[in-house]
Amino acid sequence: MTNDEVKEYLNRYIDAAQTASAAQRHLEKLRARSKSVTRSYDAESGGAPIGDRLGEAVAKIIDAENRVSDELELLVATEHEVVGVIKNVEDSKQRTLLYERYVNGKTFEEISVLIGKSWRQTHRIHSRALRTVSKILESE
Repeated sequence: MTNDEVKEYLNRYIDAAQTASAAQRHLEKLRARSKSVTRSYDAESGGAPIGDRLGEAVAKIIDAENRVSDELELLVATEHEVVGVIKNVEDSKQRTLLYERYVNGKTFEEISVLIGKSWRQTHRIHSRALRTVSKILESE
């Protein structure tokens, strides 16, 4: 595997987390809108309700809740997979760097401070860590 392929594999967790967050925000938006739904009546038909806007809103909320649930399931599965691979990295600096970068989403600058290395050394450790993960993935 190339370094780019390994990065893509590891970034799956952050991508899944962002998608789950977007689905959650969408659900919250629908819930907020549903609080202002009122019935519309048709004067020509003697005051009969026009459609069921509240029912439609509830159906959209249920669909959004199902999407959030699906996204959260994918997030948990992806986290388990990615963290499982990171845990197999023996070198503690590489493991910490990978966890902070690909699970916690930290920048290389933040990681440099955390592990007490220069930015350049952090990138070298990252390159070695990607090669280590590549070997782990190829052996699986």
